[in-house]
Amino acid sequence: MSTEHDKNSSVNPAIHGVMQEGGTVPMRLPAGALDYLDRNQYISSMEVIGFYPSIKVDFFGDEHACLWTEGRRRMLAFQGGWIDITEPKAPTVIEEDGLAPFQSCIYNERLKKWIRIVAHQIPLTPGTVEYPRGKYHPEYRKQAASYAGFRGIKTYDVTNPEKPVLLNEFATGDTGNGVHLSFYDGGKYAYLACGWDDQLRMESSERVNSHGLMIVDMSDPAAVKEVSRWWVPGQRLEEEELYRSTYPFAGDQCSWTCNRTPCIVPKRVEDGGTVGYGGWGHFGFYVHDLSDIKNPKVYGKTAHPLEAIGGIPYHHVVPVVGASATEHPQLQNLVIALPEALEADCREPFHLPYVIDAKDPANPRIIGLFPRPMPHPDAPYKDFAMARGRFSSRVMQHWIAPGKAQPNLVAMSYLNAGIRLYDISEPTAPKEVAYFVPPRDGEISDYMSWRRGTTEAVFIEWDRRLIWVATHSGLYCLSTPFLGDPVLEPKKVEEWSVPHVNRTA
Repeated sequence: MSTEHDKNSSVNPAIHGVMQEGGTVPMRLPAGALDYLDRNQYISSMEVIGFYPSIKVDFFGDEHACLWTEGRRRMLAFQGGWIDITEPKAPTVIEEDGLAPFQSCIYNERLKKWIRIVAHQIPLTPGTVEYPRGKYHPEYRKQAASYAGFRGIKTYDVTNPEKPVLLNEFATGDTGNGVHLSFYDGGKYAYLACGWDDQLRMESSERVNSHGLMIVDMSDPAAVKEVSRWWVPGQRLEEEELYRSTYPFAGDQCSWTCNRTPCIVPKRVEDGGTVGYGGWGHFGFYVHDLSDIKNPKVYGKTAHPLEAIGGIPYHHVVPVVGASATEHPQLQNLVIALPEALEADCREPFHLPYVIDAKDPANPRIIGLFPRPMPHPDAPYKDFAMARGRFSSRVMQHWIAPGKAQPNLVAMSYLNAGIRLYDISEPTAPKEVAYFVPPRDGEISDYMSWRRGTTEAVFIEWDRRLIWVATHSGLYCLSTPFLGDPVLEPKKVEEWSVPHVNRTA
């Protein structure tokens, strides 16, 4: 029976306290923030081999596999086409029209072809000067939701990269976000961060709806077929009661409630693998059970007990590769989990990247935190929160890369803090050993030109001991003593960081 107390509880200010809805991001500008963009460069234990301002690239492929190679020729996939890095001191570009930012590029051993997957989605709704609350401004939300373009993935045969052949357009639904990112390693299956309809919940102001996990059969890239779907319990809008009663961030209008890393699978399912790792924002880090590929489940999950609102706490997750039982036993079964900030100028709580021990799939454990990057002593700010733009990690080096990986080294792109190189030989206490912070681009009077920061992505050629860095102002090629002397001549790829992608003939 309803009581007078029940009727008044939604309007009585004494029940709600000082604010009915509470505070949310974006928070205030930090005291001491610069009123200009720092055009200086800062470097420690690294060397700039080349800077190519005419090659403006935000992302290298899909952050898992992006290198095409044949003989001594090497090319990085990016939104504009290909960057030929065969000659590190003279990279060139092959341009293509109509490509979305995120795309896989991997050799399919069974087909003897190079396959590219390009992900297509509706526009994001980031906070702007005009719309600081992103999609929570109805007219801004309507603009994004009215998107009439393709949503899904397109597959290409890029065996001849100068003449890509469109194989298939796999649509994932007319009302959802489409596909943000895929994971594909050349095997039977691809794993998609996919919004197949408009019923997947998103608290964050950056997206209209969210993504679940969709697994597709890539046996024939010209006829992609859906295999299965999975989402976090409570993620669907019809699961409102479960969502509200389970998650403390429910209703905060700023937490990221979906996957961003679709599912990275260290051992192919067709080869007996059953484990996949997923970064699901504020839902946490998930170890997916793929023993029945048509009915994905969960082995276990974890999240930091002090995880704060805002940003994407588990944005990019990558298993450590190359750790042998004899040389690096302490690095086996580890996963690196990176957050990403969404608000510029630290107008949300700061998050640190994690080292996760996934030895027991049912009980993954956070065992280490990466240190907070600090500015060079000569910088005109004492903390990157004051440097303008988004201060956070974004991604680490690509999982599939040429050469044998050094499992103790992790290179992270930090949006307004450059490239940071860490040694995780002691995984409970990662140590920063080198960094490079490029000059800032953009104009302070144009918020959208600097809100993200400058540094987006990093790709390591382990065999040539080169680090490629994508920034808004151009492409950098770096070296560091921690990789060894760089090789600046063309070189055939003899092996890959992930052994199961090596060619057998």
